[in-house]
Amino acid sequence: MAGESWFKQIPQVLAVLSYEGDYHYVDRLGYSHSKDLALYYLREAMRAFQALKRSPPKDMDSEVRDMIDKIDANYLDYEIENLKKIESTQELREILSLICAKALAIASKFVGRE
Repeated sequence: MAGESWFKQIPQVLAVLSYEGDYHYVDRLGYSHSKDLALYYLREAMRAFQALKRSPPKDMDSEVRDMIDKIDANYLDYEIENLKKIESTQELREILSLICAKALAIASKFVGRE
């Protein structure tokens, strides 16, 4: 799968959005059947991420806050551009599955934390 190493920041954004156990951004992206729909759901996730970054809850786990601060906006943009370039539906589905699996793996660190 070409480009699988490109996607590091998108899974982190999705993991941050899932830190309280709400996986709907991961699920929507993972079930996208077209590039247009995937980019639409990714845009929704980016808006939610920006809102969370601007106003993180006071009780947010420090590890999640650190992850937010370490997300590189330039590399995130690079990943989105690479996602946009994918032509094959099969490759798109594989990449989206990989992104979502990585996001869930990262988010699993926060499961059960109080």
